[in-house]
Amino acid sequence: MDKSQRTGRQAVPNVRQRKKSAARVQTSRSKLLRVLSFPRVMAAIAVACFCVMLLYSNMQLTRLTKEIEEQETALEQVQSEYVSLKARQGQTLSISYIEQYAQKELGMVKMDPSQIEYIEMTKPEVTEVSDTTKLGDAVANLMRGFTAVLEYLR
Repeated sequence: MDKSQRTGRQAVPNVRQRKKSAARVQTSRSKLLRVLSFPRVMAAIAVACFCVMLLYSNMQLTRLTKEIEEQETALEQVQSEYVSLKARQGQTLSISYIEQYAQKELGMVKMDPSQIEYIEMTKPEVTEVSDTTKLGDAVANLMRGFTAVLEYLR
């Protein structure tokens, strides 16, 4: 026989130990409930939300910074292209470039002074302006202009 079977006392301490462990579990639960009170849980949630917002804003900042750098790079490329095109435009509008293009590409040659022909007109055209302006004609013209404006506004 076992010692525990000979004495009935061994079984009692096992029950007491279970009661004590159950009491300890309940006290630990009550301590846990005290630790996990509503304000503390809400504060922990608030801190977690703040951390998430901080990470999200940092992620957005990084994304926007990268986008700005890309746009600045694109702007620099466009500006260099603009400078190149301006230089090219200045070159194409120069007289020497136009002369070279006309001679080489179009096969044109400069004109000799002997090739110039002058045309003389027998009757030069002359335009005469009449000085006979009457006050009545000016008022009539003014009235016609005024009625034209009124008709336009209608």
